[in-house]
Amino acid sequence: MTGASGPTGGGVRILRPQRPLGATVEERLRSDLLQCPDVAFAHLADVVVSDGAGPPEPALFVWLRPEGLRSVRSALNLVSEAVSRCLPDDRYLDVVILNSAPELLGDIEDRGVLVVERDAAERRRAREAALDLDGYAPLPPRRRWWWPF
Repeated sequence: MTGASGPTGGGVRILRPQRPLGATVEERLRSDLLQCPDVAFAHLADVVVSDGAGPPEPALFVWLRPEGLRSVRSALNLVSEAVSRCLPDDRYLDVVILNSAPELLGDIEDRGVLVVERDAAERRRAREAALDLDGYAPLPPRRRWWWPF
């Protein structure tokens, strides 16, 4: 993984927001996300995908508490409702459940774009787990005819 100028996690670059939402919107978003019981912490950042063809897109990276992983759909619905209540009609955010892409956490943390921290212990645990992934490389794809046991 590399910083803001290099690709992370399959050609994704994480940047500080280039077009902030504004203090009022961010405060309302923070307040509404604090009401979502399954959110441990959340970051607001811009994302550029590997081809770099388009401008950076805003994204809300949400880490769910372990209890929230039992019903990701419910947790995602609550977060999406919070986002839709806060944003002006001309703005949008992609919502990413960061638990499913922990390899991005280091770069996101490096950008200093934390919006909400409801569970400091879970954030610390997630950061430590992400450090363990630093040397992580996905397993090569299995051959279709190979039986694993």
